[in-house]
Amino acid sequence: MAAAEDTHEEHDTYTENADESNHDPQFEPIVSLPEQEIKTLEEDEEELFQMRTKLFRFASENDLPEWKELGTGDVKLLKHEEKGTIRLLMRRDETLQTCADHCITPVMELKPNAGSDRAWVWTTHADFARQRPKQELPAIRFLNAENAQKFEV
Repeated sequence: MAAAEDTHEEHDTYTENADESNHDPQFEPIVSLPEQEIKTLEEDEEELFQMRTKLFRFASENDLPEWKELGTGDVKLLKHEEKGTIRLLMRRDETLQTCADHCITPVMELKPNAGSDRAWVWTTHADFARQRPKQELPAIRFLNAENAQKFEV
């Protein structure tokens, strides 16, 4: 009886391997879609700075105020070619959803976060990353102190 089971198992293994060797992952699409040009709204801006970082916001509306993580991704400082304004833009890595989008103004003050040499905090008057512009207290944390210093400049 054991010999019959072994033969059956060998047969299953053989048919599985045969199916894998004949499998062709290429297929023709049923519907062809035309390529679409996607606008990022960064076309009229010059990139001044870009670096990978993690962004937080201070959630003061909670019963126990705390720092909430907004996402990890590339933060950019973009200068508008015509207006000359500079904005901070950050999108989450995998979804590319905007987690920070606000203008840099002269009244903003960049401060070290809790004495850290790799994190900064500032106040925005209107961040446009969510549905409605809202005043935020964001914090940004870099991989090391050297990268944080590049952001400060």
